[in-house]
Amino acid sequence: MNKLTLLLISVLLFSSCTDASERSTGLVNVFLIDAPGDFDQVWVEVLGVELKTIGTRGQDNADAKFFPNDQLIKRVNVAALINTNSFLIGRGELSSGSIVEMELKLGTDNYVIRDGERTNLVLDEGADLSLLLNTALDPGISLDMFIDFDIYRSIIQGEGNSLVLRPRLRAFSSLNTGNIAGGLRPLGEKAIIYAIQNRDTIASTGVDEGTGNFRIRGVNGNYRITIQPLNADFLGDTVNNVNAAPRQTTELGNLTLRPREN
Repeated sequence: MNKLTLLLISVLLFSSCTDASERSTGLVNVFLIDAPGDFDQVWVEVLGVELKTIGTRGQDNADAKFFPNDQLIKRVNVAALINTNSFLIGRGELSSGSIVEMELKLGTDNYVIRDGERTNLVLDEGADLSLLLNTALDPGISLDMFIDFDIYRSIIQGEGNSLVLRPRLRAFSSLNTGNIAGGLRPLGEKAIIYAIQNRDTIASTGVDEGTGNFRIRGVNGNYRITIQPLNADFLGDTVNNVNAAPRQTTELGNLTLRPREN
C-alpha cells in the first residue's frame, strides 16, 4: 500500500469521525428576557447559565455544562429586555437528546434605579434558579432557549428599606412557542401585560414607553390578556380568547386605556 493510498484513507476516516461528531451535538443559545416592574432600571449581575442533557437512550451523556456570560461587565439592565429585546447569556454545543435542566447563575452586584435613586438588591440565598425542562435537542441544529425573568414578582420588600431579589423564572424554546404582540395607548404609560390560562398567569411583559409596543413571548394556546396600568388614573382592560401558535405572532393591534372617572 503506497503513501498516497494511506493518506487518502486517513483523510476519509477523519472526515467520517468529524461528521459523526457533528451529528451527535447541537448548538444552544440561551437568551434572557424580562417582564419589568415599577422601576426605571433593574441591574442584575448575570454570570452565565448551566445546562444538563440526557441522551436518547436515557443515560447521562455528560455532566452539566456551564456557558459563561462573555461580556466584560456582567451587569444587565433586565428592565430593558422587553418587546423584541433580549440578552445572550451564553451559547455552546451540547450532546443531542433532551435538555432536562437549566440554571441561571447570578452574582451579588444587583440594584434598582427608581426616580433617580439607587437601591441595592439582596439576592435571596435560598432562591432556586434552576428550571426543569424536557426540550429535545436534535443533532446539527441551532436551538434558541429563553429565560423569562419576571422582575415584577421577583423583587420583594425586605427589612427596613431593603429590597430582596427572589427571582421568578420561566424557560421556553422558540421552536414550540409563539408571541402575542400589540400596542398600548396613550404613549408613555407603563403597564404590565399578563397572558392568563384559566386562573394561572403563564407569562407577562411590559410596555416600551417610546413606542407603546409590547410582546408576550413563549406562549402557545388560548389566553386571556389582562392589562394592568401602573398609573392609577387609568382603568385596566382585558382581551379574551387570544390564540397563540408556535413560531407565529398574534397581533392585537393598538389597545387604548380608558381614564378613570373622578
